[in-house]
Amino acid sequence: MKNSTIATWLFLFNGLYLLTLLAYPFVLMMSVFMFDAPTSYDYASNYAAVSLLMSYPIAVLGSLSCWGFYHKGKYKWAIAMANLLLVWIALFILALIVNSILPF
Repeated sequence: MKNSTIATWLFLFNGLYLLTLLAYPFVLMMSVFMFDAPTSYDYASNYAAVSLLMSYPIAVLGSLSCWGFYHKGKYKWAIAMANLLLVWIALFILALIVNSILPF
């Protein structure tokens, strides 16, 4: 290994993301209940939250690209790509907050 500390962090991040990917189908099925209310089709924020949820596997696969940067010796980019999924999580939490506050 070129840099064992960075490799350990990348294994930790990617392992955690892949572990959460196992629960992804169940969470996606539960997101159907966001449309349970009779007027829920009117809320654009529900569609935004579900669309973000459906894009989760793409974010996980994007974070796996950190190994390409690691092998090229670009360690800062590798850490940035591994943490790119945290931006997705922040957007999802923001969509849920907007969904609960604004009825549009």
